[in-house]
Amino acid sequence: MQSKIERSLRRPWHQLALPPVLEALYLRESTPTSGRIVQSWLAIFILFNILSLKTDFDAFGPERFHIPLIATLGVFVPVALGSILVLRGRPSHRRQTLAALVTAIVDMVIVLNSARLAPPEHVNTYLIFAALVPLVVGMIAPMPFRHSLWFCGSAFLLYVAGVFGLGFAGVEANGVPLLVASLTLVPIKLAYSREWEAKRSFLLGLREREQATELARANARLATLSETDPLTGVPNRRLFDRSLAEAWAQAGAQGDRLCVALFDIDHFKLLNDTAGHAEGDRCIRQIATVLTASVSASGGLLARYGGEEFAALLPGAALGSGTQIAEAARRAVADLAVPHPGLRPSALLTVSVGVAALQPGPAEAGPAALLKRADDALYAAKKLGRNRVEPHPAQAQAEALVEAEGGLGPLAA
Repeated sequence: MQSKIERSLRRPWHQLALPPVLEALYLRESTPTSGRIVQSWLAIFILFNILSLKTDFDAFGPERFHIPLIATLGVFVPVALGSILVLRGRPSHRRQTLAALVTAIVDMVIVLNSARLAPPEHVNTYLIFAALVPLVVGMIAPMPFRHSLWFCGSAFLLYVAGVFGLGFAGVEANGVPLLVASLTLVPIKLAYSREWEAKRSFLLGLREREQATELARANARLATLSETDPLTGVPNRRLFDRSLAEAWAQAGAQGDRLCVALFDIDHFKLLNDTAGHAEGDRCIRQIATVLTASVSASGGLLARYGGEEFAALLPGAALGSGTQIAEAARRAVADLAVPHPGLRPSALLTVSVGVAALQPGPAEAGPAALLKRADDALYAAKKLGRNRVEPHPAQAQAEALVEAEGGLGPLAA
């Protein structure tokens, strides 16, 4: 799109049309929202013709004044009012051009007829008025260039046919009528310049919007890359820490608990040393996929916390429910049945998990305290033989005590 816009901005002066895609966009954006501009000028046009009746009275005199009076009030004014009514709502460019063309041609015919019937000394005045009608309307009405060609071409042909048909351009006549006829073509140049500048403004605005959109996409991609682990495709520690801080603040405001589980692949260094880093990376990707499915099913967030360690954020979960989620994830990893070549022949890849939960409050130091408890629980899981889930010991004891005493729910230790 950017290349089409740049080429269109450099197109030669005689190439007014844009490439089809850009032309369609331009037409959609330039569609008139209303016909009020043309309606207002048609209303002024009606007023002008009514005021010009004084000129008709001076030219025709009291005895023949009824001729322009009937033509103006009986023909032109109804036609112009009809054009105003036709332009209600959101008329297209075509409808606006047709309304202006019909009104202008009717007025030209009336003025040319007045030139035919007026005394000789007033003929040139009416001929000039007849040319001024399409000149003024063509300059005021917001017509596309192509429509301006129709409008001005029709007015020009009508004017020339009128002055020749009525004998105003014969051998003995002066050259004023033919000179004045050229005035009907002036709006063509104005319409061309107006459309050229309108399309240039459209292209510049479109280029700016495209650049802004591309910049937003690039920033979004950069943000995604900066918060995604390249090996597994799951969120990285940066995103996890930010999400944990946000969840901590929200839980504190709402009085909810916040649970964190830390997963560590058992004997991963031995796996790397035995099978190689490529196999180690493959195993990490497999485990990330399984853990993500288990944690996401509970509405949590899984992130690669570093090396062979993953962290799960479980908003709203108490220690008991968080431990159950972690246990389901541990079993899912065991069900993969990935061989561990660094251990005995039948050994499989497993994970150890530590779980902690807190209710944020003034007495807590912040998310770091929650992570420290989860890390302590993970250490306990490893010490007790690995391939197991361990809740934070102090919290587990506190919850067991509350349950024994008939408490309403788990408390944060």
